[in-house]
Amino acid sequence: MYRYLEAGSKYLAAVTAALGAASALIMTLALLAGVFCRYVLNSSLSWSDEIALLAFSWTVFLFASVLTREFGHVRVSIVVDALPGLPRHLLERGSVILILLFGGLMLWAGWQFTAFTAHQVSPALRYPLWLQGAAVPASGALIVFHALVLLFRPGSLGEHGGAVDE
Repeated sequence: MYRYLEAGSKYLAAVTAALGAASALIMTLALLAGVFCRYVLNSSLSWSDEIALLAFSWTVFLFASVLTREFGHVRVSIVVDALPGLPRHLLERGSVILILLFGGLMLWAGWQFTAFTAHQVSPALRYPLWLQGAAVPASGALIVFHALVLLFRPGSLGEHGGAVDE
């Protein structure tokens, strides 16, 4: 059973990383187009900043979920690295439980915020603002899923906080 969860998590992380990369590319192109038009053509684009902000939101939150799967978030590991076997294992699992709870909080609070902005639109492009806010609960759901897979992973989570090789 775990093997299927791990494969699903790995596939979902790959798709999420590809979407995050595409979002980062869109953000970069929108910013470059805005700068080019402003400084070369001496005319500003009304939409470039909104597209860049929307893409930035999705980029950050999509890659945050991928880092959860890879156990790659910034953390102070000096204590964990100094601990032997079982205490280290328990501290790593405790860390994953905290990540799981935080992902759940992101899912809940992000859903509330998205519902709050459901009838609002952006100033220039008039796209619904829930589209930008939806990055938070989507990331929260992905973080919860990846954290659950990590939590049930047999054995250690790996040396120096990295995921165990398959």
